[in-house]
Amino acid sequence: MNEQLIRNSVVSVKGNHIKQKRRFRRATRMLGLLTIAILILIVSICVSLIGGDSDVFAAANGSHMKHSVEITKGDTLWSIANHYAGKGQNVREYMNEVKQINDLKSNVLQVGQVLILP
Repeated sequence: MNEQLIRNSVVSVKGNHIKQKRRFRRATRMLGLLTIAILILIVSICVSLIGGDSDVFAAANGSHMKHSVEITKGDTLWSIANHYAGKGQNVREYMNEVKQINDLKSNVLQVGQVLILP
């Protein structure tokens, strides 16, 4: 009878040890996931604070954001102006602004050229 009790207690100790290992592994995984989630949260907050929204910054500043576009095959000054001109804005006037900002003498564009847009 004592032998059976000893066997049961050894099995019980081994079973408890295995359960403790499983709990420890599960807790370690959860801690790792929580750590990763916190790091992602911190990084995203830092990026949003550092990068910010430049359009909002420009609006608060009163300045206008300038965009740039790289010329690809088939692009024309008219097509670019037509695409980027504001709603209700005259495309020819926008073309002239683009030419003036980029110091263009003609409407001819080269592939790979970068234009700054108003």
